[in-house]
Amino acid sequence: MYEDKLTFLEKTASVDIFKYSKQGIKTILDSPKHYNHELMIRAGKLSKEGFYSLVKYNGGYMLLVPLTKDEGLILSPKIDSLNNSENSFSNIDFINHSTSLAKLTYFLYTMKSAPNWNLVIFNLNEISDPVKQIQPMKNLSDFHRFANKMVDFFARLDEKNFKIYINKMKKCQVFGNALTTDNIIRGEKDILIDIISKLTDRAAKEGLPFERDVYIQSISVQKIELQANILNFNGWLEEIPYAYFNELKKWRENLFIDKADKIEHYLKINSRENIKLKDISSELEISEQSLNAIFKKKYGTTIKQYFTQLKIENAKELLTTTQLKIHDISEYLSFVDESYFISTFNKACGMTPSKYRQKYIEKLLNKKSV
Repeated sequence: MYEDKLTFLEKTASVDIFKYSKQGIKTILDSPKHYNHELMIRAGKLSKEGFYSLVKYNGGYMLLVPLTKDEGLILSPKIDSLNNSENSFSNIDFINHSTSLAKLTYFLYTMKSAPNWNLVIFNLNEISDPVKQIQPMKNLSDFHRFANKMVDFFARLDEKNFKIYINKMKKCQVFGNALTTDNIIRGEKDILIDIISKLTDRAAKEGLPFERDVYIQSISVQKIELQANILNFNGWLEEIPYAYFNELKKWRENLFIDKADKIEHYLKINSRENIKLKDISSELEISEQSLNAIFKKKYGTTIKQYFTQLKIENAKELLTTTQLKIHDISEYLSFVDESYFISTFNKACGMTPSKYRQKYIEKLLNKKSV
C-alpha cells in the first residue's frame, strides 16, 4: 500500500502530506490534527499540471505535486512557526531538495515513474507569474547594485523595500556562470557567498552580536558548499537574506522591548498554536516560574487567560469573514477538540460560535433591509 511508503517518507523527510482536489483538502495519512485548511486550498488552486510548484507563505513553503489536472499532493515541512534564522535554513534545505522530493512522492503514490517537470515558485501573498528555475546569465551589474540596496534596507529593517530589492535581484536572472567561464555551479555558489559576506559585514556594523553573526555566516556557507549543485537559485537568494533580516530584527526587539511586552508579542505571533509556558520560557529565556508574575504586573491577567482571549478574537473574525465550519476553526486555532472550543467560546462570549455567526448574519441582513 502506498500509505506505508508515504508514512515512511513523512518521517524521513520531516513533512506532512495532504491531498487537494475540487472537493477540498484531506489528510491521506496520520497527518497533524491542526493545519491551515484555507491556506492549503489557496495553494492548491495555484497548481499547474506539467510543473512541480513551491508555494511560499509567510515564513514557509508548501510543495505541490500534481497527479491530474484537478488533484494532487501537498507536502508541508515540519518547521517551527517562529520567524527566525533557523527557519530560513530549514526553508533552504526544503527548497534545494524540492524537485527530488516531488518526484519521489509522485512515484510512491502512483508507483509510476515521475515526470521530469520543471519547478516553479509562487508567493501566495504576491500572486504573479511563476518564477521558473531556469535562468540565463543577464544584468550582473544591476544585480550587484540591487544587492547593495537590499543590504541598506536590511540594516534599516525596512522589510517592504528589502523585499522589493530581493525581487529585483531575482528578475535580473543572474545565473551562476556570471562569475566564471566554465564552472556554473561554482559561480552560483560564489554569488551567494558574496551576498552572505555583504550581509555579515553590515550586520556586524549594526551591532548584531558576533556569535550570532558568525553563526549565520558559517551555517549559510556550509550549506552552500555541501551542495553538489545549487537547485532553485532564486529560493536561496531570498532565504539567506531573510535569515539575517530575522536575526537582526529579533535582536533589536530584544533590546528595546521589556519582558512583559516580549511575552505579549510572542503570544500574538503564535496565537493559533498550542503553546505552553515552557515554550515561552525556552524561546524568550525567561524562567518559567516568573512568566505569569511578569505578565500579570503589566497586563493584569494571566498568560493563559490572555492567550485564550486572543484565540477567541481570532475565532470571531473567522466566524464573520469566512464560511469555515466550526470544526475547522477549532482545528485551525489548535483547540483540543471542537467541544472544548465551543465551551470556551460560550464562556467568553455568552453564546456558542454558531449563535455568534447567526447573530452577525442577522445584523447584516437588518442593515440591508433598512
